[in-house]
Amino acid sequence: MPSVDTRYRLIVLDVDGTLVDHERRISPTTLQALAAAKTAGIRVTLATGRMYASGLPYARTIGADAPLILYNGARIQDPAGGGILFSTLLPMPQALRGLRLARELELHVNLYLGDEVYIERVSETSRESARKDGVEQVAVGDLVRFLDGQQADPVKVLLIGPEDRLNAFARVYCAGGEGLPNVVRSEPTYLEIMPRGISKGAALIRLCDLLGIPTSTTVAFGDGLNDLEMIQVAGLGVAMGNAHGDVKRAARVVAPDNNADGVADILWEHVLGRGWLPGE
Repeated sequence: MPSVDTRYRLIVLDVDGTLVDHERRISPTTLQALAAAKTAGIRVTLATGRMYASGLPYARTIGADAPLILYNGARIQDPAGGGILFSTLLPMPQALRGLRLARELELHVNLYLGDEVYIERVSETSRESARKDGVEQVAVGDLVRFLDGQQADPVKVLLIGPEDRLNAFARVYCAGGEGLPNVVRSEPTYLEIMPRGISKGAALIRLCDLLGIPTSTTVAFGDGLNDLEMIQVAGLGVAMGNAHGDVKRAARVVAPDNNADGVADILWEHVLGRGWLPGE
């Protein structure tokens, strides 16, 4: 019988750039390793910037049996029944300020409100975003006018565009004083405006409280700057080989990249023991 590291009770996986390869597929080798972890009594879940409808197919594929961290930590949701265990929203004035600045800088915006994604108009950028997330987007014209007419605050705002313009947005937006939302780069061409204090790391602490386990018993995998706090919080923080340099520096272990079964390699090496490998 292989020797499992009994310290670990929860595996938390970022999706894009981590769990899936460049074609957004989960390899059989990774699925095999996650199944072995569950057999060993370790729970498995996702921590993603995606919304519930977008993350759920991946959760089902890996057999997630712990609540999902969604919207980069703004929501924690049950993968089975969809029950919301934690949720927070982005205050309307801060969201509107972001929309106005994004318009000035000619950045594409995905507005996450309720359980829908709203855009101004259909474009190649919006089509690619919709393909990636696997969810329908609703074109409403002027997003500032649209949001200003809503009663509810949004969950988050996602900006898509060239890196130089995203950097310019962050400089101006974050110069607005204290109490601002969390602005985080989730991909090279993605910048997200999140509610203040929200991150995957803060959500992992909340999730561990809900499950009644210490954060030291968690293994977290990620690649982007939005994974940084989670990597720092986890008992075993793992950066993928394709991860941002800051994430690699914060991690305890650096895995092979997401196209080379990096998740499986680390699980077999550091959590399950090589005896779980097929044929051994």
